[in-house]
Amino acid sequence: MQSVGMAISACAFLLVGLILIRGFVGRCLSAFPLFYSYMTYVFCGSVCMYLVYGFDRPAYRSAYWFYYLISMLVEFSVLVEISDHIFQRFLAIRKLGRVITVGISAAFAIAYVLPAVLWSHGRRAALLDLALRTFVTKLVVLAALFLVAHHYRSALGKNVGGLMLGFSLYLGVDITNLAADKAFDPAIYTNIFWIMTPVSYTLCLLVWTVSLWRYAPMPTGSTVAAGFNGAPEVVALELTRLNSDLSKFLDR
Repeated sequence: MQSVGMAISACAFLLVGLILIRGFVGRCLSAFPLFYSYMTYVFCGSVCMYLVYGFDRPAYRSAYWFYYLISMLVEFSVLVEISDHIFQRFLAIRKLGRVITVGISAAFAIAYVLPAVLWSHGRRAALLDLALRTFVTKLVVLAALFLVAHHYRSALGKNVGGLMLGFSLYLGVDITNLAADKAFDPAIYTNIFWIMTPVSYTLCLLVWTVSLWRYAPMPTGSTVAAGFNGAPEVVALELTRLNSDLSKFLDR
């Protein structure tokens, strides 16, 4: 089962490399800087993990958990990237979107994730509980961003929509996987756990590979495609005013 997991992880590694190559060839790196920085981190981290596994296998478990924990933090950059593109036409609101995204993440980290570290019994239990709560936090933030986009009926476009779809699949499968690991006897579920973890990420990467194969700019006017009582010009005016007010406030 471990060999199967490693094979799936190798497929994920190839997909990450393909995403980076397509991003470079298609000149998408500047359009999604946070996302491609995250992909670069994953690629370099995976290379390091393969080197550790090949040359110092006893140290692999500790190195993997360290890489895994850092990855959980770095993944929040994908949420910030999505937030930036939802409000890309309004610089001040985009900054506010970043603050809200980071604020929700920080609030959940303090109230929901931190207790998993302080009060869990055993290292494995603490790490898995931490991972579960971190994924739930990301899913809450992603849902909030989706609701904002839905409220304004924003046509996100293929790239941003693909980022949201792939990330939601990854988070949903991993939350289910971690919850099942807590519910069932580790002796029974451990092998399944180590298979489902790379499977969920590989599915996410497949969606990202397809959706980011070509750069597709956000549709013109998509940020505010519809408005209050179905009047798009009303929402456009309200958001423009809000953006102007926020700009004045931030410039003080």
